[in-house]
Amino acid sequence: METAGIEPAMSGKSRAARVLGRMMRMQSVLDRKGTRWLLQALSPPPTVIVLVHRGRKSGRLYKTPVSILAEDPERGEVVVSPMWSKNSDWYLNVVAGRLVEVHVRGESWHVEWRELDEVERRAAGGAFRDAHPIYSRIILRMLLRLNGLEGDPAEAVLQALPMLGLRRVGN
Repeated sequence: METAGIEPAMSGKSRAARVLGRMMRMQSVLDRKGTRWLLQALSPPPTVIVLVHRGRKSGRLYKTPVSILAEDPERGEVVVSPMWSKNSDWYLNVVAGRLVEVHVRGESWHVEWRELDEVERRAAGGAFRDAHPIYSRIILRMLLRLNGLEGDPAEAVLQALPMLGLRRVGN
């Protein structure tokens, strides 16, 4: 029996999208009663903050969850990055001066933002990799593919994606 011209059924999604989907579902496999400790032990998740920002064109208020890459308690600053690309809407809104506030661990902060220089980006990237060794390896490789980067994942992502320092001001 010959099946000439018939290819196996495959999703129309790109390979990177299929891999990303599997990775996102992998957590749910481990997130079950009795195995949840394993998920936390293998890779504790980074702290998530919510950026509240206005759209550049629409003026609508948006809330975007973003992982904290590093924290500097002395400066009262957290570091975030537009992981998917520097064309992410939330990043463009923040850079356009449309950041309203951030929600961190149940608190609302009014913040000033600044773009980190290369030395600061390297330190923040290193701190993130040290705090989340397994998770960071997975994320860096995924970002390499999704952003079309080549070479060492940590170096390529460091060079391609900006990082913002968000420092609390006022109350």
